[in-house]
Amino acid sequence: MRFVAPARWLPFFLILTVNNAFAQTATNISGVWNGTIQVPLSDDWTGEYSIEQKGLLLEGIATLKSSDKRDSAQSKFSGSFKNGVAYFRSTAFVYKTSGCLSVVELTYSQKDGMEFLLGKWKGDWDLSTCMPGASGKVELARVMTSPKVVEAITPASSGHLAASDNEGNALRDALDKRKYYALIIGIDTYEDDRIVDLASPVADAKALQGVLQKYYAFTKENTYLLSNPTRTAIIESFDALSEKVMERDQLLIFYAGHGLWDDRLSQGFWLPADATMNSKAQWLSNSTIRDYIGGIKAKHILLITDACFSGSIFKERAVSSNTKAILEMYKLQSRKAMTSGALKTVPDQSVFISYLIKRLVDNRQSFLSSEELFQSFKIAVINNSPNGQVPQYGPIGQVGDEGGDFIFLRRYDH
Repeated sequence: MRFVAPARWLPFFLILTVNNAFAQTATNISGVWNGTIQVPLSDDWTGEYSIEQKGLLLEGIATLKSSDKRDSAQSKFSGSFKNGVAYFRSTAFVYKTSGCLSVVELTYSQKDGMEFLLGKWKGDWDLSTCMPGASGKVELARVMTSPKVVEAITPASSGHLAASDNEGNALRDALDKRKYYALIIGIDTYEDDRIVDLASPVADAKALQGVLQKYYAFTKENTYLLSNPTRTAIIESFDALSEKVMERDQLLIFYAGHGLWDDRLSQGFWLPADATMNSKAQWLSNSTIRDYIGGIKAKHILLITDACFSGSIFKERAVSSNTKAILEMYKLQSRKAMTSGALKTVPDQSVFISYLIKRLVDNRQSFLSSEELFQSFKIAVINNSPNGQVPQYGPIGQVGDEGGDFIFLRRYDH
């Protein structure tokens, strides 16, 4: 059995037991409590719990971080304080690179004018997120008798990072100085009657545009939506991006529409709205798309295609999601692609785009690599597509990929 990384056993469900000897003098545990959390096969983690007590009700924020600062998490919690026992349960992650729900029992004590909450955390089958049997000591000391205001330490978005998360804040500072561009193409209506019109590509393209602008660092002025464009319109958009996008910027390209594969040429094609079946003159070849991707100066380019026969050049890799790994992926240039399938047809009603959008909306991390995004919904697509389509992810060959990755930057306000 493979051992689960200990960083995933962090205590975000708390039961604080206050010693009866102090029940009368310690009737309010409001304040900021700092200390250490012991994690099996790992150095101790640091923890800060800001607790606000209002009568019997408790709420607050827990912030935990590994000793090497590679992993951190912050969670809201709420509960009650009654008969000397405080019950906490996390209600939502504010952000996390790793973490889980667990049970913690702590006893209140005083020594040399200091107040302490001492005990341990443990995994629990009922919570299902920490390995049962896993446990560790928790040692906290009250450093402030008044809590930090919950609203002040709860960011307006899940994109918030702890001030002490050096790698994460360095990465956000770098990304904030870069521009995020998106070219989003949806084609469902064709001029040639011999090409069957589709039901959803334009709607899917508009939905993706909305998610990127609402939840991520894509501004309206740098997001270009093409609904049923001709080949010329697509080429002109690529030309415009070649002029606008700088070496430090990020570019996402999305295409939903018909795709065809030519066995004689061993070549895939997009079909623009003015494509005809009796001539390839208005078709857009993968090689042309690849040439443009190779010529645009962006730091990172991600191509997402939801079309038949869209994937044939990919080699999947393992996903890595902690902040330091994402920082390293950001440093290297990338040219990646994510497709709804390989060399086979895919359905008009796209399971692929549905899960892609769902994962982007559900994500609560400040940074999300395209590799991690893909891995989060790949199996769902395979299990729920009518023809067992297998999405693909990997580098685009011979266009300058150096092993980096496209990083989605979540907004603070959502």
